[in-house]
Amino acid sequence: MAESKIPQELKSLKLTPSQSQFLAGRKVDTLNQLLHTYPLRYTPIKPYSQWEDGDEVLFEGVVIRSSRAVRIAHNRMVTKVVVYAWDQELTVSIFSYGYSPQIPVDKTFTVCGTYHRPNMVSANWTSTAKVIEPGQVLYPNYSLPLKTRRDMMLKIMDKALKYVDDLPDRIPPSLRTKYKLLSQAEALKAVHQPMNESQLYQGVRSLKYEEFLCFHCARLMQSVRIEKTPKQFDQSLIDQKIAELPYTLTPDQASSIQDILQDLRSDQAMYRLLQGEVGCGKTMVAAMALYACKLSGQQAALLAPTEILARQHVISLQKLGIEATLYCSSLKAAEKRRIRKGLQEGKIDLIVGTHSLFQEGVEYSNLGLVIADEQHRFGVLQRRALIEKGHQVDVLLMSATPIPRTAAHFLYGDIDLSAIRTMPPGRKPVITRYYRSSSMKPVLGRILEGIQKEGRQVYVVCPAIDENPDEGITAATSIYEGMRSVLGRQISIDLLHGRMKPEQKEEIMDRFKRNETQILVSTTVIEVGIDVANATMMVIYDAHRFGLSALHQLRGRCARGPVQGECYLLSNTRNAQSVDRLKKMETLDNGFDLAAYDLQLRGPGDLLGTRQSGIPAFILGDAGKDLAMMDCCEKDAAEILEHPENPEHRAMMHYLKQVSEKSIVD
Repeated sequence: MAESKIPQELKSLKLTPSQSQFLAGRKVDTLNQLLHTYPLRYTPIKPYSQWEDGDEVLFEGVVIRSSRAVRIAHNRMVTKVVVYAWDQELTVSIFSYGYSPQIPVDKTFTVCGTYHRPNMVSANWTSTAKVIEPGQVLYPNYSLPLKTRRDMMLKIMDKALKYVDDLPDRIPPSLRTKYKLLSQAEALKAVHQPMNESQLYQGVRSLKYEEFLCFHCARLMQSVRIEKTPKQFDQSLIDQKIAELPYTLTPDQASSIQDILQDLRSDQAMYRLLQGEVGCGKTMVAAMALYACKLSGQQAALLAPTEILARQHVISLQKLGIEATLYCSSLKAAEKRRIRKGLQEGKIDLIVGTHSLFQEGVEYSNLGLVIADEQHRFGVLQRRALIEKGHQVDVLLMSATPIPRTAAHFLYGDIDLSAIRTMPPGRKPVITRYYRSSSMKPVLGRILEGIQKEGRQVYVVCPAIDENPDEGITAATSIYEGMRSVLGRQISIDLLHGRMKPEQKEEIMDRFKRNETQILVSTTVIEVGIDVANATMMVIYDAHRFGLSALHQLRGRCARGPVQGECYLLSNTRNAQSVDRLKKMETLDNGFDLAAYDLQLRGPGDLLGTRQSGIPAFILGDAGKDLAMMDCCEKDAAEILEHPENPEHRAMMHYLKQVSEKSIVD
């Protein structure tokens, strides 16, 4: 990597080209990001007398014998090395692919591997460099791509920790003293280079507090409760609109609509979260809220995370006889000017769009209601920017990622909740099967049968657009090219991903809706806004790389019609917890049950993807287990936000301004 491509903030670290390239691949470009990239786990450094069969062990010794590599399978080799350590001769098996490692005799050798009696070790990694410091009892292991040197992150972190005092300390000194917390510099050193378990515990405790405090400060910034003038509208017109529907609302839809209409009539601004999984009918509930706002004589805005979903909402509203205007970045300049003028003059009363809705040039005459669909995909300040374009605005957040009530209050504070748990009549749960495989081979026969004999269409979902060999992630472009070369003569296949231009995405989706394309290879861009009733089959590559809520949303896309959907999860992961999670998808078909299970495993920060939405996620903290600390941090955060002018709070307020501006856009 050229020197010019090294982020300015990291240049002082004097990284090698390979170290710079490594950090660039992980999208780490600030000292703060780097130092808050924590070890994944720690290997205990124990004396030989404490080793048990099957233990992971780490030790240093001197090489006394080394054999030639022996081929044990295609391109796989094993080299036996005898190392003298702990007054023992330990035989170490080193596995390699296509090469024979050169192990010099009489040299000090570091080994990390699995111990097997008597005196056998299967190496996970080895090094001829000294990595264990005197007195060290824990060795940090970082998440690393395949074929990356084990000490890569250790060497980078060693350089970074020399500048740890340059980071602004977000926690006010008075709070550090009150709770006997380590300074930020001490805590980071304790986590990255712990000499013992006690030091590690104190470091983790201090950084957990930092996470929770940042989390609650960011969450409290979302508070939008204000007094307002109640909206006046004719309920009978809304009842008539519902009566004209070609189907009957589910009880949960009906009760959610009444909750929202009551909020609109209230003298307190609405702040409500509507939860319900894909296909449960949230859009219908939102439509009635928008219609009520229109009847009250005020403007309403529906914010969607992608242009595909925004266009889908406009079509859905028009089918209900509710006129809506689309505003997004792909419109021509003249059309944008016309719409902005209409909004400013009050001639447009219902607008649907993406992040373009809260841009500086868009002004509203009388904005009274903001609905954010898939709200967690927007930053805190993005939602606030739109809300502040009106006066006494009611706010409805919608999410297809259900979360338990207690977690919702942790995340949103004083928010009202409505949930749609019942699905429309005739909607069948998606049959889900997990296969330990990195290819479609186990399910290809069933996929072809579904297309050729039953006339079905298929989604094939990949976690990335392009190949990244170091990460070992399946790419949509590669799968698309491979499927076209094998199946292209008999089946029409298309590719869809987020880097395409809006008009290109729309053309591809139109072909798929018209059944001119039988297989759509895509990234998670299909997670929201795609509604094709005939697409009742789905294959998800590298399924372990998705959260359960994301997997559930994805499979919901193949349950939009009367035919039972089928979803096949492919993953060759050997991680036991990941396998258990994927097997859980086979038995749990309810989004609320899956969310409760996911919350136990990961906490609400990751559950909602808040790391990318303006609220910091929990890396070390656990909202389910650290309740006492969470409570303290909530009170401390309120105190900080009540007194932003306090010099002790300056670093936190600056940090909040930065993270609040983060967002996900189309």
